[in-house]
Amino acid sequence: MALHLHGYSADDFHELARIAPAGFVAVLRVSRGRPVHVENRTHPAWRETYERKSYFLRDPAIGWALGHDGVTEWEALAKADAFGVIADARAHGLAHGITAATGSAETRSFCSLTRQDRPFTASERQRALGVLARLHDGPPGAISLTEAQREALRLMAEGERHTRAAAIIGISESALKARLKSARHTLGARTTAEAVHAAQMRREI
Repeated sequence: MALHLHGYSADDFHELARIAPAGFVAVLRVSRGRPVHVENRTHPAWRETYERKSYFLRDPAIGWALGHDGVTEWEALAKADAFGVIADARAHGLAHGITAATGSAETRSFCSLTRQDRPFTASERQRALGVLARLHDGPPGAISLTEAQREALRLMAEGERHTRAAAIIGISESALKARLKSARHTLGARTTAEAVHAAQMRREI
C-alpha cells in the first residue's frame, strides 16, 4: 500500500530497505488522523493479515509511536500487546522488530522495521531514526506553491465551486482550472481534493 500526495519517490526509502531486509512500513506526517504518505514494504501475507485483523487500531507499536520520540524494540512492547499483534508478526517470520518515531503533537511520523535473522544493532536503530527524521521534514527538493496556486486551493478547501471561486479571484473559470491543474502537478496529486489535502499537510494553505 502506498499513498502518494507529494514528491516522495522509491529512492527515498532505499536506506530503510537495507536496514530492514524483512520489510518496513513508514507512515509519514500524520496530522488529524491522516498521513501524507504511507510506504509499506512488508511481505504480502503479513500485510493481508494486518489489514484483515485491523491491527492498525490495535498495534502497540503505533500506540507507542504516537506518544514517544526515538526507537523502541517490539520486545519491550510485548506486555502491552493485548491483541497479539507482535506474536502474530513472529508467526509470519518477523522475529525481530523496532519502531522509530518523531515529530510534534500536531504532526507525527513513524516507521516499523523488521528482520528475520537477528536483532537490530544500536547503529541500525539510530540510522533508522535519522532516515525517518529526514523523511518527516518532507521529500528531497522543496515543493513550493505559487501564491496564485495557494489562493485557488484555499477556495477549494473552503468548498467554493469553480465559478464562484473564479469570480472571487477575478479571473475566468478556465484560468482557475489551469491554476488548480498546475497545483496538482506541483504536488503530485491526482485530484484537486488530493492537492488540497497535500497542501494542508505541507502547511501551504
